[in-house]
Amino acid sequence: MRNNPAVLALLPAAALLLPLAPAGGGQAPIAPARGSTVAAASGADAAAAAAVRVRFSEVDTLFANAGQGWMSQQRSPKGEPRFPCSVVYIRFNWADAEPEQGKYNWNLIDDVISAWKPRGAAVAMRVMTCSAHSAGYYTSPKWLFDAGCKGHEYLRGGDDPTSGGKRIPRIEPEYADPIYLARHGEFLAAMGRRYDGRHDVEFLDIGSYGIWGEWHTPHPAPVAVRRQIVDMYLRAFRKTPLVFMSDDAEVLPYALAQGTGFRRDGVGSPWHEQNWIGSKKYAAAAGMADTWKRAPVVFEWFGNYDYLKSRNWPFDAAVNFMLANHVTLINDNVGRVPPEAVPQLEKLARLAGARLVLRELAHERTVKRGAPLALDMKWANVGVGKLYRPYVLRLFLLDAEGRPALTADARADPRDWLPGEHHVAESFQVPPALRAGQYALALALVDPSGQRRPFRLAIDAPEKEGRYTVSQVAVE
Repeated sequence: MRNNPAVLALLPAAALLLPLAPAGGGQAPIAPARGSTVAAASGADAAAAAAVRVRFSEVDTLFANAGQGWMSQQRSPKGEPRFPCSVVYIRFNWADAEPEQGKYNWNLIDDVISAWKPRGAAVAMRVMTCSAHSAGYYTSPKWLFDAGCKGHEYLRGGDDPTSGGKRIPRIEPEYADPIYLARHGEFLAAMGRRYDGRHDVEFLDIGSYGIWGEWHTPHPAPVAVRRQIVDMYLRAFRKTPLVFMSDDAEVLPYALAQGTGFRRDGVGSPWHEQNWIGSKKYAAAAGMADTWKRAPVVFEWFGNYDYLKSRNWPFDAAVNFMLANHVTLINDNVGRVPPEAVPQLEKLARLAGARLVLRELAHERTVKRGAPLALDMKWANVGVGKLYRPYVLRLFLLDAEGRPALTADARADPRDWLPGEHHVAESFQVPPALRAGQYALALALVDPSGQRRPFRLAIDAPEKEGRYTVSQVAVE
């Protein structure tokens, strides 16, 4: 990434371009300080005392930031994805995951996790108990029906023009059947024991009901039963984020009240966009418009670009619909897109979720050992969503070798930064034992557990492994 001209104009060149030497150059590297804490500081006091003020420009770079943006559907990487992505999305049949009762085939999930691990991508998934695109008769296991579970045979849906499937006889379970509820509940419990809370699993759709797990079916179960299926997921996955299918407007309010996010498959169809938040269908879903402020919002295209155009459905309207609804993640099922439409996709990928920019930083040019260094910062979230994972704003003083001589975590919680501008005032105590000299001031948004890569910022500052050098400080 190029150096920021504003930084170069305000600071000595050595602060950003050459190693910084502590007092008595050539001595041993400074050991990292431990136990440093951050306390709040008055923004007015920090600004008044500031001898350094640095401004940064926003960049257009696309990042694979964790838990947001573009989702690949490739079970293993085949070249580069359309855009940088941190999530790969899969669906699978219950019958394939539990071919015999109580015997699980987790390889169909684990192999995807392993394939994407070197790229730092997590897996999101949905379990289907009925699929109009299944290769054969069963999506739920044959043994379930052999045990007496009732079902409904159907022919619909397999040959729709977006799938290339076949119209063959298939069977859908009777969701209110006690056998279905008991056996599928056991399966979800086993799945939760294996995957709940893992950093390499980003979220789960609450599937398991209706065709493709989308919560629409010609054989609806009572609302109480549908809520029971939601409860199965809530019990099995207490840590991993859950996303409910918005097709079921009757059960959606219940799921949202339990803290789930939601998703809409079928974006691009004007009907889907008209029957949405504020429409009669969703009148009972109080707070649906604000769900994005606490849980992810996921969208999928109705079909690929050529199909949308064949129906004369406006592509730009679909992009704007997702952005207006604070999209977090977009499933990549849009197929080949002509060059003239690519900028719209890039805009969608760039703005989905949180996109964080440090606009300005002010601080004292010199700080005494044992005294606090106050920072006055102007941040902006220029995306349409927010952070959901517990990232921490971490501050550093770096020695001549670029190693942390001091590390401190800010009190500000980046999860609070909704789209818009944010003033952040922080300070950290410089330890009395810190060696006098010049230090680079750097910052990063990090996962405190260390399981996810640092969150990339959209600023023109020197960056290495997610840590941005933003200024320099003299310690006396």
